[in-house]
Order: sequence, then C-alpha cells, then structure tokens
Amino acid sequence: MAVAELGAQDILARPREVSQLELVWGRFSKHKLAVVGVWVLIGLFVASFAGPLFSPYDPEAQFVGPIFGDLTAANPFGTDDVGRDVMTRLMYAGRISLLLALVVTVASSAIGVVVGAVSGYFGGWVDALSMRLVDFMLTLPILPLLLIMSAMSIRGGLPIAFPEPLTRLFGWIWDMTPERAEGVLILAVILIAFQWQSLARLVRGQVLALRAQAYSEAAQALGASSLHIIARHMIPNSLAPIIVATTFNFGGVIITEAALSFVGFGVQAPSASWGSMLNGVRDFIMLQPWRAFVPGLAIFLASMSINFIGDALRDALDPRLKL
Repeated sequence: MAVAELGAQDILARPREVSQLELVWGRFSKHKLAVVGVWVLIGLFVASFAGPLFSPYDPEAQFVGPIFGDLTAANPFGTDDVGRDVMTRLMYAGRISLLLALVVTVASSAIGVVVGAVSGYFGGWVDALSMRLVDFMLTLPILPLLLIMSAMSIRGGLPIAFPEPLTRLFGWIWDMTPERAEGVLILAVILIAFQWQSLARLVRGQVLALRAQAYSEAAQALGASSLHIIARHMIPNSLAPIIVATTFNFGGVIITEAALSFVGFGVQAPSASWGSMLNGVRDFIMLQPWRAFVPGLAIFLASMSINFIGDALRDALDPRLKL
C-alpha cells in the first residue's frame, strides 16, 4: 500500500508535458506586437467582408454626397471626387486586396513547396533544370514585367481564361461582374508567376538537409515511394520556415498589388482595391493630402500586422529556443 501511495504521489508530482502547440503559442504570445497584429488582421477581414452588409450605400453609386464631402455621420470617411462613400468603397476594396493577397500567397506557396521539395529530393537533372529556371526568373526585373503583363491583361493581350463558375464565385464575393472578376484573377496569376521562386529555393535547401536523415533512409529501405517520403516526411519537417516565409509573402503581395493599382495597372475602375483608391486621390493630393491617409493606413496596418506575425512565428517555430 505504501509503495502504491508513493507511486501515485510521484505521478501527481510530475510536471505536465507541454504539447508542441502550447509551446509554440507560449513563444508566440510573448510577442505583444504580433498578438496585436493578429487582432488587427482579423478586424480588417471582418470589416471588409462583414462591414458592407451594414452599409446603406452601393460602392459604385455616385453622388450619394457632395464631391469631396467632409466627414459626417452619414459619410464617416467623407466622399470622393464623384461623391461615392469612401468608407463603403474602403471595405469593398479590402475584400479585393485581402482575398487577392490570400489567393496569390497560397497558390505561389504551393508551387514553391512542390518545386523545391521535388528538386531537393531527386537532385540530378531535375534539380539542375528547376533551379536554373528559378535563377533565371529571379534575375528578371520584376516591376517592369509586372507593369507590361498587367497592361497586356487590361487590353486582352494575355491568353488566360477561367471557368465561368469560378469567375461567378469571385464576382459574387467581390460584388462585381464575372468579367471584371476575371480581370482581377488574371492579375492574381501574374503575381503568382513571380512569387514562388524564393520559397522554392528555401524548401530545396531544407529537403537537401532532411534527405540525409536516418528516418528518410529508413523509409526508403522499407519500400516507401518517393511521393510518400516527400509528402509525409520532407514537407512536414520543413513547415516551420515555409509558414514564416508565407506570412511575409502575404504582406509583400498586398504591397505589390497596391503599387500596381497606384500606377493604374492593377484593379480597374469602377472596382477598387486599396492601391487603386490611393491612385484615385493622386491628382488631388496637394489640395487634400489627408484623403490618401485612409487607404494608406489600411495598407500599412495589413502589411505591418502580417510582418509582426511572421517575425513572431520565426521565433516561435525555432526548435533551438526555449519557452
């Protein structure tokens, strides 16, 4: 009986093992700016996708107020150069900017992970061919090419088409016609084409190191296929740097889309993104510079929040750090 009691007391005295998720969250929560960034990003998504449900205005309806109207209870952010409600357009623009960034980030990350994992695992001519392609694309002047390809897409010069159900779905989400939604999706494809290369190089380096590990050799000895080893061992063990790089790419896509829209080659009127709203006040910025503050602040908050989150995830997922 005494031995049993001692054993029970020993079990009760043992500290509870901390799960990997709890360990990561404990490290992440120490970054106060990252936690604030999570809430800011959630707020931007909620305001963009749920906020328009409570707005009495159509985002494209003109002269709902005076031209360049002041901030009032009816128009909290004022009205623009054709009397449209700025707050309503800001929320609808957030739908395009945030969802476009999400689609581009997920798609480009998937391409980069697959290319990097296959290249690093198989090596040889597969590695040489894929990495030379990556090297070539990384040497290209990205911004001029983006401008050229965006201009071609606006004029219908790119042979890219999407299934009608897909354009209808995104048209419904963005509250625009399927034709205009297809134009935004073409912009997404252009951005995806130049976003996956850095992640491919990162994943390749991770897989090259993991390929020589004992569990990889054991899986090969047991007869596991290359696809099984890549999907079940290589990619899962590279998730930490992949997640961090993906969060930083999300902020980069928002900035890139805003830059293209600011110079007139992104989302086209009468639809709006945060960047195109900045472009809309460019001609009047000397007279009323504060009007650029509203969409500029949204871009700043989204990009800074995701950068803080990525920085915190980099520390939280580092196995060398302690809680």
